[in-house]
Amino acid sequence: MAMALVIENARVGDLFGTYWEQGHVVVEGDRIARAGPGPAPALPGAAVLDAGGRLVTPGLVNAHAHLYSALARGIPLQRFDPTSFREILEQLWWKLDRALDLDGVYHSGVVGALGHLRSGVTALFDHHASPGAIEGSLAALKRAIEAVGLRADLCYEVTDRGGEAERDAGIRENVRYAREERVPGFFAAHIGLHASFTLSDATLARARAEAEALGLGYHVHLAEGKEDPVDALARYGVRTAERLDRFGILGEGSLLIHGIQLSGAELELLLSRGGTVVHNPRSNMNNAVGAAPVGAMLARGIRVALGTDGFGSDLLTEALAARLLAHHASGDPTTLPDPQLLSLLRENYRLAEGAFGVPLGRVAPGYAADLVLWDYVPPTPLEAGNLLSHLLFGAISEGIRPRTVLVAGVPRLRDGTVTGLDEGAALAAAREAALRLWRRM
Repeated sequence: MAMALVIENARVGDLFGTYWEQGHVVVEGDRIARAGPGPAPALPGAAVLDAGGRLVTPGLVNAHAHLYSALARGIPLQRFDPTSFREILEQLWWKLDRALDLDGVYHSGVVGALGHLRSGVTALFDHHASPGAIEGSLAALKRAIEAVGLRADLCYEVTDRGGEAERDAGIRENVRYAREERVPGFFAAHIGLHASFTLSDATLARARAEAEALGLGYHVHLAEGKEDPVDALARYGVRTAERLDRFGILGEGSLLIHGIQLSGAELELLLSRGGTVVHNPRSNMNNAVGAAPVGAMLARGIRVALGTDGFGSDLLTEALAARLLAHHASGDPTTLPDPQLLSLLRENYRLAEGAFGVPLGRVAPGYAADLVLWDYVPPTPLEAGNLLSHLLFGAISEGIRPRTVLVAGVPRLRDGTVTGLDEGAALAAAREAALRLWRRM
């Protein structure tokens, strides 16, 4: 049996209302065994972590990532003068993903996973694309994430843009991974789809058949740019969500990424089907595609979660950006208040619980021991009602980062040092892989 770990002398809180100014957490195996205010109970033989008054919370969840983008930082582009969202894809991302080989997939996965770990994210939903190296790509990505020690739900991006052979290979990779690579509690699966405007009816029908046979939901970009509704209306006579609904893609268990260019009727359709829209505000601002109507979605009762869309891995900064974008788009500085913003982060935990089959997000007995000791001692009073504000504004004013991170009770970051992986060597290897990748573009 693994040695118990006692975290003591801590400020302990979660995003569901728990907070103790002086508290403790006892971890046994992969779960929280005890948690509460005051000193920790004496446990002979247990390891002890003195938090020094720092804040301890559950790890965060990223509901939409693109780890394959991790080697794009600083990339030299011979041409980048896009005038539309599609041209951004054509001039950067569709060139990058096609240039990836399995080695590049692995190293981008390591770099992206390390970024999540150092941002306090212990579980993520990744949407992968490498049309030049499809077969085995999710296995390479899984191996990278395992090396860092995170939980991940993976899929491969099926699209028609490379022709039928690549489309069929993408479907096979989703199926192969879902059948062979899932690990209860750690690695889960969705069926990955790019977006309506790059998917034919025949492709959607094939994907639906495989998803239903495997009992999987979909991970798909929904109405991110104007390309989606324009294409759907021109070719199929309906709007984007209405078209995807013909193939059962909007239902419970599906991740519907962005949801910007949607009509009121489409919002009602989303509500009736039960899928989750994933908001990615910084990426949306960067691509100049608009702002998702998050407030209107929440007011209707639509489930909304939060992702980064490959625009970094810092979910706290993403959450603050969601609020700032809502203020800017509405002209109202009271939009997306704490209860609504908390609902996005809590939806991330709900999604992760469903994917991994373990309870996440609370500091309570029986919950997963995915815990972050933040290098943060509050400069103003901290309580249950303002924990979110401390996290958001601590992130931008002090740049708070994790000091120690546990995933399933295992320290993956200890006193600022990554465990189980030589981070310096991994980053050096990634730099070499990035150079090789850039030369192929």
